[in-house]
Amino acid sequence: MKTLNIIHLFPKLLSLYGEYGNLAVLKLTLEGRGYTVTIHPYEMGEPDLSQADLVYMGSGTEDNLLEAVRRLMPHKEAIRESIEKGTHWLVTGNAPAILGAAIEAKQTLPALGLFPYTTKLNLTGRYLGDVLAKDKAGNTYVGFINTANAYTGMENPWLELQLNPKLGNDKASPSEGMTHRNLTATQLIGPILAKNPHLLYDLCTRLTGEEFAPEPQSNLCKAYEICLAQLQNRLNAQS
Repeated sequence: MKTLNIIHLFPKLLSLYGEYGNLAVLKLTLEGRGYTVTIHPYEMGEPDLSQADLVYMGSGTEDNLLEAVRRLMPHKEAIRESIEKGTHWLVTGNAPAILGAAIEAKQTLPALGLFPYTTKLNLTGRYLGDVLAKDKAGNTYVGFINTANAYTGMENPWLELQLNPKLGNDKASPSEGMTHRNLTATQLIGPILAKNPHLLYDLCTRLTGEEFAPEPQSNLCKAYEICLAQLQNRLNAQS
């Protein structure tokens, strides 16, 4: 069986909301099929992305987002190359701010500039709530958003929010997250791979080329169905 290499960017610096659970459930699922999964934590220095099958980056405080930009800035061309050659990337919570053009807070600071959008930090409050969303293929996702970020100019949205639609990228419309090649960036936290088993198994399929399918009687699927039903009831009550 193949060995899969996962780069976890900033497991200490960007470590809010139990986001490590995304890699924990991914590793468990892949190893259950006989794959060897090695997670390489990165905090400082030059990240070796050349052999990565997946790069993951999760949520952090607003100050730590800026620190992550500072640490990654010397390596932005290597990051660009990794994304453009089709390496799988999953970026969750408020970490998409790192990949954009600039972050506006008390002053405007450059981000990595890999994508043209700008992130504005709300310094007086937060945008938060449960969400129910669909992708272009009609798959339904559950999750939670808790962020100070509003994005301007984010293209190729991943999801359309149905419940709490004004928690979208720009905090005025339901378009949420973005995709580019094999990169998915989203505000959803949870962790989303544990909360959305169809997303977990789709990622496993794309990483390995072997078909992974949700098991309806698994605890992951049962938890998803319960959460989906509750959020759907809330959405229906608003209609």
